[in-house]
Amino acid sequence: MTTDDTEEIHELITFDGLSAARLAVELSAGDDYHWVGLADPAGRLRGVHRSMRWGSHLLLKGVFVEKSARSSGAVLRLAFALRELARDAGCVGIAAWVEPSKPETALARVLRLRTDGSLLHRFEVRLADGGEAGPGAGRPPNSGVLTRRAVGAAPGAPLVADLLRADETGEKVAHWVIDGRRAVLSACPVWTVGQLDRVVSAVRDLAADVDAVEFPLPAGDLAAALVLAGAGARRLSRTPIRLGRYDFAVRRPVPC
Repeated sequence: MTTDDTEEIHELITFDGLSAARLAVELSAGDDYHWVGLADPAGRLRGVHRSMRWGSHLLLKGVFVEKSARSSGAVLRLAFALRELARDAGCVGIAAWVEPSKPETALARVLRLRTDGSLLHRFEVRLADGGEAGPGAGRPPNSGVLTRRAVGAAPGAPLVADLLRADETGEKVAHWVIDGRRAVLSACPVWTVGQLDRVVSAVRDLAADVDAVEFPLPAGDLAAALVLAGAGARRLSRTPIRLGRYDFAVRRPVPC
């Protein structure tokens, strides 16, 4: 879908933090974001599925289908369309958050998402007002990486290692992507929650036009959750979740 569809999409969706202005940015951002839609025979938009490039994967993040079309297989058709689009766009694979206790696990199985990772919670920390705004003039980048040096991370096990487990190693410790008004991290690359201010500062320096940082924490770390709650952080996942991933098979050249 393109910027020509902005008004019709915005009338259909109810995604948190995705303003009409931000929607227009995503629809014009080339390979950074992909939107697919499903129309009825009359040409009226009945459903949309949104995705964003997160490291070398395409993160499926936000599907909305009109109630009258929800039993028609529309969600599955949209998800498969994004999976094929990701392959054609040169992504390593697709990813999506999966809540094991919800019906979405069935969709994850059909998409062949592997959900054998640790149980996590997603937390959001707001950026302090008055911080420095991102990297200079013009539209900021939509995604990038955090480095060990940027967050002051020492060698060793972080609270949550990079969930994408991409080929990048060493200095790169997390990927980020702008999702509406927040920057979403693929890791929590520090040793303790007391060091999260380093992560927040690093994201503020890299990404303009965001007012919050989202990161994963182990679902069983109750002490960390209490510290974050006391500091005003918001837990975004009601129950523990996992990141599901499906990596495309490497296509080997066919011998002549």
